[in-house]
Amino acid sequence: MEKPSILFTGILGAFIVSCGTMVLMPHGDIGGLLPQVAWDENQPSPSDQYPVKLTGGDGHLPGQVAYTSNGCFYCHSQQVRDPQYGPDMERGWGIRRTVARDYIFENTPLLGSMRMGPDLANYGSQTWRNEPAEDPKKPTKRDKKWILTHLYQPQTIDNNSKCPPFRYLFETVELGAQPAANAVAIEGNKQVIPTPDAEHIAEYLLRLDRSHELKEAKIVIKPKEAAKK
Repeated sequence: MEKPSILFTGILGAFIVSCGTMVLMPHGDIGGLLPQVAWDENQPSPSDQYPVKLTGGDGHLPGQVAYTSNGCFYCHSQQVRDPQYGPDMERGWGIRRTVARDYIFENTPLLGSMRMGPDLANYGSQTWRNEPAEDPKKPTKRDKKWILTHLYQPQTIDNNSKCPPFRYLFETVELGAQPAANAVAIEGNKQVIPTPDAEHIAEYLLRLDRSHELKEAKIVIKPKEAAKK
């Protein structure tokens, strides 16, 4: 009877130790993280500086819901690694590593696990990617129209793109007197316009900016330096 007792005690002890080190200790370290604050002039208390809440009443942005439901997170991560673990910053995906504080207002952080496409943690930042000016594939601006065109037919943006077209996020309607401002293609007497989900995804991506310096994550590449890369 002693051997089963010893075995049970060992299993229980291993569970308690692993639970403490892998759950309780990390939760104690980051479970109470708050936004980084700043004191505004003539204000009696500090205000949230970063991050700020961008979610809707249900705790999600419509664009985040559309981004998730269409599986974008399968091919795009949202976590910039420290330089010692990978060349993310050299690729222009961020000017500092992402940390737990970046996600405190997200019900479901979309960290991702694969990178068939580039990391999007800082897509809305002016310093994202920063290809050399002479790069023929460098777009004039990655704005909402660019994103929508990419969603409709990625290969029109980059012939080598591995991203599948999301044409079901668009509608084909009569052209009318002139194309709609948000039309992404003209096909005969028809025009292709985005659905609300496509619009929301584009708006969501343009909000992604985790380039704000934090005390636990200093900026490694300064914006002026990043612009030269």
